[in-house]
Amino acid sequence: MAARKFKSKVDRWILVLILVVIVVQVVAVTAAITEAGEPGMITSLILAMIGIVALMVWLLLGTHYTVDRGIIRIVSGPFRWKVPVEDITSVRATRNPLSSPALSLDRLSIRYGKRRRIMISPADKAGFLKAIGHELDT
Repeated sequence: MAARKFKSKVDRWILVLILVVIVVQVVAVTAAITEAGEPGMITSLILAMIGIVALMVWLLLGTHYTVDRGIIRIVSGPFRWKVPVEDITSVRATRNPLSSPALSLDRLSIRYGKRRRIMISPADKAGFLKAIGHELDT
């Protein structure tokens, strides 16, 4: 079976939050640059801003889930996880706000292995569940 890639659902408020962080970074660094006199300080501020903005964009555009050969590969910016489908013990719908590789609170909580759990937010939940061969637990 061919690999199936599922993009993360993105809640509007998370998108707005990420955009606000980016705008605040640019405004704050621009204001700090006008106050900073040393070229080294200006360079450091610009590099920090570029790093934070790049991370936000990477998380926004680079959060997805791939199901291939019995493995779920979860990618969220620079972060990576692998979940063997055969190790999944349950899949439940959740709105748990804890940190996870998900850009929406409309999530799936996947329990696998011994007491491991990860929450994801595929935009196509039904397609994702079909790809891993599981149904939602109640």
